[in-house]
Amino acid sequence: PSTLRRRRPINKLPSPSPKMPGRKKPVKDDDDDLSDVEEIDAGDAFETENQGDEMDMAEQLRRLMDPEYAEKFVATLDPVVQTRVRALQGMQADINEIRKKYDEEHKALEKKYEALYNPFFAKRFEIVSGEREPTDEEVKKGQGEDFEELEGANELDTGRAGIDRFWLTAMNHHPDISEMITERDEECLKELKNVTVTNNDDPDTGFVLAFHFMPNPFFTNEILTKTYHLIDEDELVLDHAEGCTIDWKPGQNLTVEVKKKQQKAKKGKTVRTITKEEPCESFFNFFKPPQPDDEDEEDDEDELGEQIEELIEQDYEIGCYIKDTLIPKAVLWYTGEAKDPDDFDDDDDDDEDDMDDDDDDDSEDEPPKKGGRSKKANSGGGEAPPQPECKQQ
Repeated sequence: PSTLRRRRPINKLPSPSPKMPGRKKPVKDDDDDLSDVEEIDAGDAFETENQGDEMDMAEQLRRLMDPEYAEKFVATLDPVVQTRVRALQGMQADINEIRKKYDEEHKALEKKYEALYNPFFAKRFEIVSGEREPTDEEVKKGQGEDFEELEGANELDTGRAGIDRFWLTAMNHHPDISEMITERDEECLKELKNVTVTNNDDPDTGFVLAFHFMPNPFFTNEILTKTYHLIDEDELVLDHAEGCTIDWKPGQNLTVEVKKKQQKAKKGKTVRTITKEEPCESFFNFFKPPQPDDEDEEDDEDELGEQIEELIEQDYEIGCYIKDTLIPKAVLWYTGEAKDPDDFDDDDDDDEDDMDDDDDDDSEDEPPKKGGRSKKANSGGGEAPPQPECKQQ
């Protein structure tokens, strides 16, 4: 996916200490006696380092908040250097104009090719959903000139329309998206009939992912959406993401687990059963994206704030994987052809070196993956090809 940083609000910075950070006294060139060097203990060194960081942060804040900072800085330079800097500033203005034209043409190009893609996505939906059968010409193009039927290929026609569990199988074959899917989710995701993306009129302002479902026993929504709002602050940044409300049918909420506990009364022998819903891992948590806690201005400074920021980054990455890899190459993920090139950055020699350890590794239990799902070779229906072990793009 596109490299993107999330917007971080400028929080209150700690006030710099009025005392300059301590440092060791310099040793004179002709002085071989190191006894004059001022010694500081480790605690003082750590404190002075923090003080230096605080002053750097305060200086950065002053630079960001002062609109005349650049002019004041240039004015401190030698006159001849000032003229050279002015010449570079003029060149930068020309560069900025060229970049502006590039951005405008790039957006127009994105819209042009999005319009070219969409008819094929529509045809794909027709075949996957069973609205129509593919033409002979479409089949031959997919087979290629050198196509030969594999020996032992399935010849049993079940009579089902379309391609059963197409999107579930494609998502299960995607290394990053599959980690979000639990076994409970699969019963619902097999009813997923299409996944689409719609860019805003200005692609740099965001996009909407839409998951289209057939009628199912879990919720009444026909479409679940996830919207990413982007803004341009000299570079493209994620402002925030919006999910949607899932109208779960009674007792069918996949994002919670119902747990029953027996509770004994403080007085007497009465025992009652308490039913409680607790959050659990599920793909459908994707539609309730993590949000930063704006009430706590120092939130980014503590561990919880960092965890939230990391979850927001991961959420955006998943959105980009769906937009940029799953949707345009859905059939390649379905068949298992799609592979992440980052997964094969190790040399063949490294693979051979690891082969001696395979027997030992097989005897050990694999650590559970995020999401707690147990992978099945046949999770998407039919006998699936081996799942490519890919790394994150």
